[in-house]
Amino acid sequence: MSKTMRAAVLRAPYTLEVLDVPRPTVTEPGDVLLKVEKTAICGTDLHPYEGRIELESDVILGHEFLGTVVEAGPAVQQLSPGDRAVASCVVHCGHCRACRRFDPARCAGSRIFGLGIALGGLDGAQSEYVVVPNADLVLRRLPEKIRSSEDDLLFAGDIMTTGYEAVRRALRPGDTVAVVGAGPVGLCAAMSAVALGAEKVIVIDLVPERLAEAAAVGAVPVNAAESDPYDAVLDLTEWRGADVVIDGVGAESALKTACRVVAPGGTISIPGVYLEESMELPFGELWLRGVSILTGVANIVNHMDEVMALTEAGRLTPSRITSHRLPLTRATEAYELFEQRQALKIILDPQA
Repeated sequence: MSKTMRAAVLRAPYTLEVLDVPRPTVTEPGDVLLKVEKTAICGTDLHPYEGRIELESDVILGHEFLGTVVEAGPAVQQLSPGDRAVASCVVHCGHCRACRRFDPARCAGSRIFGLGIALGGLDGAQSEYVVVPNADLVLRRLPEKIRSSEDDLLFAGDIMTTGYEAVRRALRPGDTVAVVGAGPVGLCAAMSAVALGAEKVIVIDLVPERLAEAAAVGAVPVNAAESDPYDAVLDLTEWRGADVVIDGVGAESALKTACRVVAPGGTISIPGVYLEESMELPFGELWLRGVSILTGVANIVNHMDEVMALTEAGRLTPSRITSHRLPLTRATEAYELFEQRQALKIILDPQA
């Protein structure tokens, strides 16, 4: 096996190159070396690409991936060489107080692939090989006979499960759900709301093509460029508002829309990533109306099994939002397409 591999390396903001780099090796007993077969570009990858998150130079990006186990450390019990698996984008320790309380996203030792030293220093998976620490917790073996598709299961490691948890932690069957933003996470949240028993799902966005996709997964589309989302949601809910509102964007404008359309006693659930230290919100109104706000990094490992089961049952089909499939060698082009919003979701193939 070659001692080098190809990887998508962020040299500086807006400067990404596919380079030959040293192939990683297993160094800890719980590690797995995975041959990456599919990896996707996530909206979170745009934060360092656009310079919104400041990283050291020459970071291998990518945290959404699946592949085949090449080598497993001696402490790994759940996987063996030759097994195919999908990874959680977040690595947790598994034994701290937060992990023991089934809230691993609050683990102080959490690390995210491909986001630099500040988030754990793990190399990303937009590469031919990647080392997965704490593999028994982080990886899920793929079924031998996949009934859905590999592309569907790829998204169980991040966007599908992120959207799913955002709905699951807030929804009561029969609730009306409004999703602000029809990007990948927003569309996954809309699919999840349908699968989990929402009475009605409303998706608010500005892009007609994305709204058409929302309608295709069972949601009522609302074009915010053509009508006021507040009026539209009230019209669709007998003037109550939405019981659950998902902010799938991570932008102040989206959160303000969520605050307007949520029903009294409702919940705003925020899977969108916020980097701002502060912003203005109508807090007095939210307090008076008894609105709950749920935030934080998704508990991916807690819900991957549910998402994979629903995906295999045909209830969740996240691969439908994939707009481009490209070899890893075209990662520079892929990032330009994604940053310019010319692609909804891109899958890269490191082995092509």
